[in-house]
Amino acid sequence: MLGSSRNRFTLLALCAALSACGGGGAEAPVATTPIVPPPAAPVAPPFAMPACPAPTLVVYNINAVQGSGALSPLVGKTIAVQGVVTGDFQASTKLKGFFMQQAEADNDPKTSEGIFVYAPDNPVQVALGQVVQVSGTVEEFKSGTTDPERSTQIGQVTKIEICGAGPVIAATTVALPFVNAADFEAVEGMLITIPQTLTVADTANLGRFGELSLVAGGRMFTPYSHPTITDPAKVIDLNAHSQILLDDGSTASNPSPIPHLSATGTDGTRRTGDTIAGLRGILTWGFDTWRVHPLAAVPFVATNPRPATPPAVGGTLRGGSMNVLNYFTQLGSRGANTALELTRQRDKIVAAVEGLNADVLGLMEIQNDPTTTIGNLVAAVNAKMGANTYKYIISSPGTDEIKVAIIYKPARVSPIGNPKVPTDTDFIVNGGFRPPMAQRFAANDNHGNFWMVVNHLKSKGGCPSGATNVDAEYGQGCWNASRVRQANALTRWVASLVSVSGEKDVLMVGDYNSYINEDPIKAIEAAGYENLIKRLPPAARYSYVFDGQSGSLDHAIVSSAFSGQINGVTEWHVNADEPSVFDYNTEFRTDDRYAATPYRAADHDSLLVGLTLNPDAIVNEPILAATFPTTGQSGSAVTIADLNAMPSVSATSSTLTIDWGDGSAVQTLATTATSAQHTFAAAGTFALRLNLADSTGASIALTGSITVSAPPPPPAAVNLFFSEYLEGSANNKALEIYNPGGAPVDLTGYSVKLFANGAIIPTATQVLTGIIQPGATLTLINSGMTPALSAAVTGTKLVSGATNFNGDDAVTLEKDGVVIDAIGQVGYDPGVEWITGSVSTLNMTIRRKAGITGGSLPAARPANWDVSAEWVAFPIDTVNGLGTR
Repeated sequence: MLGSSRNRFTLLALCAALSACGGGGAEAPVATTPIVPPPAAPVAPPFAMPACPAPTLVVYNINAVQGSGALSPLVGKTIAVQGVVTGDFQASTKLKGFFMQQAEADNDPKTSEGIFVYAPDNPVQVALGQVVQVSGTVEEFKSGTTDPERSTQIGQVTKIEICGAGPVIAATTVALPFVNAADFEAVEGMLITIPQTLTVADTANLGRFGELSLVAGGRMFTPYSHPTITDPAKVIDLNAHSQILLDDGSTASNPSPIPHLSATGTDGTRRTGDTIAGLRGILTWGFDTWRVHPLAAVPFVATNPRPATPPAVGGTLRGGSMNVLNYFTQLGSRGANTALELTRQRDKIVAAVEGLNADVLGLMEIQNDPTTTIGNLVAAVNAKMGANTYKYIISSPGTDEIKVAIIYKPARVSPIGNPKVPTDTDFIVNGGFRPPMAQRFAANDNHGNFWMVVNHLKSKGGCPSGATNVDAEYGQGCWNASRVRQANALTRWVASLVSVSGEKDVLMVGDYNSYINEDPIKAIEAAGYENLIKRLPPAARYSYVFDGQSGSLDHAIVSSAFSGQINGVTEWHVNADEPSVFDYNTEFRTDDRYAATPYRAADHDSLLVGLTLNPDAIVNEPILAATFPTTGQSGSAVTIADLNAMPSVSATSSTLTIDWGDGSAVQTLATTATSAQHTFAAAGTFALRLNLADSTGASIALTGSITVSAPPPPPAAVNLFFSEYLEGSANNKALEIYNPGGAPVDLTGYSVKLFANGAIIPTATQVLTGIIQPGATLTLINSGMTPALSAAVTGTKLVSGATNFNGDDAVTLEKDGVVIDAIGQVGYDPGVEWITGSVSTLNMTIRRKAGITGGSLPAARPANWDVSAEWVAFPIDTVNGLGTR
């Protein structure tokens, strides 16, 4: 069965759908036109061929089997062929067959002299250079979606006979770009060589199927990114005729080891831009493309080695942007699916941030939550680079699942005023609002000011319905008209920021989802801005590789006033050129080459810009940010979280106050406070006002509204509670829920919620169903729990994502939305664990004391939670009590 390194199941599914699979694993023939007569006997070659046993079938020349068209004229006929073995792929992990080629070429340039023999069950093992005689059936194997192109082969083999040593078969020279891909039919199944230098264009399927896309003429650019060709149609034509695929001679998925890498360890890679001269192998068709199966290790040249650090950009400050490829702390959504994947993803991003070492860095594709995810990432960066190395700017999140964000080094720059987010409806595309954000900064050394604007325009995927829709695909990807609208809205909004502030120095960075010569970028340039990417050498203007084509979707764009303060720009090519198999995911990783390095931290390359700011006068504008509560209950404390108050640079004193709007006295807070609490005495809707004023005369206020409801009636005297908690090694995690009453409890309305890393909104929720009998338990276990430990848990078990907790996370048990029991304090991250004496929530099993008959809620911060008051501790991975309260 000939094809690429797609898995056996895919191929079987294809042939089953066509009712074309015969017995013994061979592919049944495809019906074609009547069989032509056998050709005349070939002219005797000028060398002595070994004699083969007398055949019982008619012997055909291979070129007659191939024919001069796309399909063999002999499909379905059982025949014999003779030839020299040119490619040995007989192993079960390979193609399960071999290639053979007739010793003497014919005079017809339209017919091939090579063919594949699919013989997965034949005990006869042939060797390169042997003359063999094969009896079998002529077949056309279809492995892709394209008709009528298929791969001619001899299948349903009944006999393979070794005749002796044969002559050396010279490789046929093939050159790129080709005029017509169909011309390759004339050398299908033959030993070929491409003497010219080929460049790796795409590594996307290297880890999945062992494939690399190769191209003649150097790196392949998108139609709107080509360094020298300005006509997109000419680029499209050139790209279509310049490619060929390098396979690995195997049908295995997720090959181990991954082929074609530069080294065996985690430092081994094969990057887009690497080259090969003199490629030699067997040319064949599979999965809708022509491909070469090499006969030996391919001698690649690491023409594009990994850059250890970004190229120098000069200047006294560094600004940049980085797409973090769906960094979500909420597992199983758009980013990491497991805690392990999240750790791997975070470690790679941290390494990339450290390598960029930017003073101000715009981020794209951060989970859209108030501060949990960006705070989690910054905490990890600071743990690696030093406490308080970076701070983050809180922004308005929009309505998309992802948002943009800004992090900065407080030792190098200071934000001026609050971040700005537009309300222009032209930023809304297809009902989604993913707004840009802007923050004004001043250099700490000379107070030089500039606006940092971070953008993420609408993606190119998922065209709207209707071929005539203005956002359909017209050559620049889906939603191009909307991206142009967003680009125009961006320049209008930035102009308003400049007008109000008087600050004309603007740096706009981000993922514009538009290549360098596409309409949205042209619209921004037409408004008077410079795209700094054009300062790079043409061959370096890329940040993304898709379908083998390179181009820059990420841009650094500056106002004309700022242009002279730019010292340099670079795109750090650590992502786009790397195989995706090196990212953080654990799926399809038979050969896992993961390393906590910046290489393939995301799919886009990051940008870095060197700045030397002109000095400015000090601007006094305080900063105030916070997350207001929107609901509460009378008699219970509510919290203003994520409080960040920064007086003006010149201020010698300041006052921070909060008016809760219920007639109580205005509360004065320390400007260093990160939260504020209040208990409303009665239900109602109240206006909140947080105000910061400083000695420079500047002030800033934030307002909000909270709806306070009356407390619900107390829960029934008998209710469920957490009776045991396991936070063990790896994914050995479990929660036991106990029914202490004398009657069954219907679980309708009950849920368990996980609040990771101090979150105030659930990271994961498990809705409970069914019934817990009196004196019985329900144990929630992690899907990754060690089978032996899982088997030791007795009673009713439920695999749940709510058990993806660590020692510093909180979990609650709720009935109809009311918390009736909790482990840990929601809204607070203790750092590593809650601990009292020897009782801890980290790397331990803790069990509710025998005298506890109901749930309880740990006190709200700043009070500490005394874990030992109700819990006793057992060694890590203790499970003998789970299910038997």
